[in-house]
Amino acid sequence: MRLRTVGSLAALAFAMLAAPASGEAVAPTVRGGAIFAERCKECHDPGDDRAPPRAVLATKTVDEIVAALTTGPMAPVAEGLTPDDKRAVATYLTAK
Repeated sequence: MRLRTVGSLAALAFAMLAAPASGEAVAPTVRGGAIFAERCKECHDPGDDRAPPRAVLATKTVDEIVAALTTGPMAPVAEGLTPDDKRAVATYLTAK
């Protein structure tokens, strides 16, 4: 019993050390995916004609998507996003 407890504690300690600390940066693809789900998914995932589907967006470059979010047709939807947020969304969409 004692060996199992020690092993469990060691595994827990390792998991805590491996996890990002509070305040550490989240990977751009993770942050971008969360932003996409919150602001973009409603129009870009259904597959209707309201907006290009995500598969089409995946063929664009990061710079093209950032431009669309900054000065293009998606600028109103992206209002309030930081440049890093916009790049995170673009990175998420173009990740292979």
